[in-house]
Amino acid sequence: MNIDTTSLIRDMGMNAGLLCFLAALYSIVLSGLRHPDLGIRKARQRWLPWITGLMFGVIGILTMLVPLRLAEGVIVDARLVMAGLAGAYLSPLGAVLCAVVLGAYRLSLGGIGSGPAMVGIVLTTGIGWLWQRHRPYFSPQRFGAFSDGVWLIGLGLSLAAGGMLAIQTLPPEIARAVTTRSWMAVVVIYPIGTVLLGFLLDNTQKLNQREETLEQTAETLKTMLAEARQAASVFVNSKDTIAIVQPDGTVLDVNPTYSNVLGYSREELIGKSSAVLRLDEGGESTFLRRVAQAIERDGRWHGELVRRRKNGEAFVSEVTIEGIKDADGVVRKWVSVGKDVTEQRRLEQALQQFGNYDALTGLSSRRLFAKELNATLQKRIETNGILALCLLDIDQFKDLNEQWGQPLADQFLRVFAQRLRAEAGPDNLIGRIGGDEFAVALKDCAHTEAALQRLERLRQSLARTAVLDNVQLRLTCSAGVTFYPDDLGDADGLLRHADLALYAAKEQGKDRIAVFDVQQGQRLQARRHTAKLVEDALLQGEMELFFQPKVRISDGQVIGAESLIRWHHPERGLLAPGAFMDDIVGTPASGKLDYWVLDAAFKAGHTLVTQGCPLPLSINIAVPTLIDSRFQQEVARLLKRHPSLPQPFLEVELLETETFNDLSAVAYVIQGLDELGVQCSIDDFGTGYSSLTYLQRLPAQIVKIDQSFVREMLDNERDRALVRGIVSLAHAFNRTVVAEGVETTAHAGALRDLGCDGLQGYGIARPMPLPDLIRWIRAWQPPPEWVGAPQPVR
Repeated sequence: MNIDTTSLIRDMGMNAGLLCFLAALYSIVLSGLRHPDLGIRKARQRWLPWITGLMFGVIGILTMLVPLRLAEGVIVDARLVMAGLAGAYLSPLGAVLCAVVLGAYRLSLGGIGSGPAMVGIVLTTGIGWLWQRHRPYFSPQRFGAFSDGVWLIGLGLSLAAGGMLAIQTLPPEIARAVTTRSWMAVVVIYPIGTVLLGFLLDNTQKLNQREETLEQTAETLKTMLAEARQAASVFVNSKDTIAIVQPDGTVLDVNPTYSNVLGYSREELIGKSSAVLRLDEGGESTFLRRVAQAIERDGRWHGELVRRRKNGEAFVSEVTIEGIKDADGVVRKWVSVGKDVTEQRRLEQALQQFGNYDALTGLSSRRLFAKELNATLQKRIETNGILALCLLDIDQFKDLNEQWGQPLADQFLRVFAQRLRAEAGPDNLIGRIGGDEFAVALKDCAHTEAALQRLERLRQSLARTAVLDNVQLRLTCSAGVTFYPDDLGDADGLLRHADLALYAAKEQGKDRIAVFDVQQGQRLQARRHTAKLVEDALLQGEMELFFQPKVRISDGQVIGAESLIRWHHPERGLLAPGAFMDDIVGTPASGKLDYWVLDAAFKAGHTLVTQGCPLPLSINIAVPTLIDSRFQQEVARLLKRHPSLPQPFLEVELLETETFNDLSAVAYVIQGLDELGVQCSIDDFGTGYSSLTYLQRLPAQIVKIDQSFVREMLDNERDRALVRGIVSLAHAFNRTVVAEGVETTAHAGALRDLGCDGLQGYGIARPMPLPDLIRWIRAWQPPPEWVGAPQPVR
């Protein structure tokens, strides 16, 4: 073996060793990126281009120190291969850094070849970058198992061509001589070096990717195992009843709570039909078909079921059933999650019974009577005949109470109610409206004269002598009556008109019937006139917002204020809403006034912020305005226009009685307002017709107890019990409770003991203009007895 052959083998071995060393370093750097700490991984990822660029550049310099001496005067180094591979495998930053290192070192050597060397480094780096971008073209689908090899050979030949092209930048005579002596070596050595190092780098990347994939798979399995354990823990320890069933009703598994609630062991339930656990209307097949249709449409079924325990006891369960899809996307199992709501429903029923029926006589209360009357009016829209609504008041009842005492007076009221029920008949509506005031609605009357004759006979029958505890009592009664459809209106309107007629009967000497005789045309004309005046008042700036603060009962802090409209009437002075609002209900003026209030509330909120007293405000909005498509858009616009307002800022108060016919629409709008950060409250809660339905179907966040219950709760145990029930029920539905009509600290203390959250009323502050509100906020101090007062546990 001659010295040239020995030197060639030595040089090739040293270059091959450097390439292998580079591949090993590259593998170590890539493996260092795998670290369990995400922060460390990101930091290392940021340094990767710098490390790899320097690494390729330094190894390139080392290859320049040990070039291949192919023959006398024919020397080839691997710097251009290194530059090209840096462009092909590294990020743009790493490739540029490698080129800079190689170029800097070559320039330090000097000589006539410095320029062509710089051209070669830049050119081969760019060639490598182009081949990196187009590597997806060399896919196994096109080139099979040789795709990587074809790409590497193409890259090597391209680098050889780039190197030869760089040589041509030498002076012509030198370029021809160098080309003649080195072209064969370049064409052979560059592709070999490229394929050798590229193969090592490819295998390093693939190995690193494989290890990364294994680590990710292990993490995924770990996560899945943790989720499975968590799901198993939830299944076993959940306080809700959970069952896995087949769509045909066969029970596959149940959790311990399910077994405890229904009284069956797990073994007794698995494999059995769930039909034995329910009291279905329509049978098992009907229920399962209904659930399957809901799951196919919505992915779940939600509702209430009457279930049966092993001992035969029935209970109410609120249930959600969801479909579980297999890997092929087919639902083959259902998961049923339920909770026992029997006590909650009993509380609702008791509260409903308490609020809807008079405890003494068993007759409908004013609220239930009004609800039933409204329902009757709805059914009579397309029927003939008239409805006579009559209010009856017992004459001299107060004297009876004072002379004989309350026990005898209560007996007389029960007798009066029994006679009224017997005389009116089962097909008509009867209710106790007040202490000694009763209501009767005769549904089917041919004409007013026939109705008046029936009412007069009824009134005379009620005046018959009654013997109670050996005491003979005969009390007459006065009556006021109005006729529908001659008197068009809802239940509240008809009751008001009948009450006006009753007042007239009393004024005329009692013991008689008076008829409400105001003509419909006159009423409509008066309403139109009031609506026109209100619209003019808005244009002339006669409307103003007053504000009544609301405070938190736990610490006395001010939590908001209710915006209340006031009309500076040029003739009648300052008017509260009760003087004109009823006359504009259902007219365009009502909507215009609502939008004015909305805009004025935002302006007031901005003023409060600039004065250093940021405070949420609530506004009263009619249901037709709320469900108007423009309302939610206007609220969003104003919120965007006033970004400095406190969050949440706006609360929309809705009268309970107004939402009755638009529950679905109102619930939809409330959800939209909630997404905007606007809260909603049910105002005058307890005075409407379906209070429990509102809590269940309306997603309002706040419940305001009507002041009529609060004012009398200290002296009237029934009102106190009703307030207690409303607070408990509202908290059961996760609603905040604010009490209106708080007039004394005694009211506040009683409401605190009942668990109420907020207070509003004259005992806190009367409604006031905005400047007065600002001064009030700055001066407000909660009463000393509130500070440190213990709060009841919900």
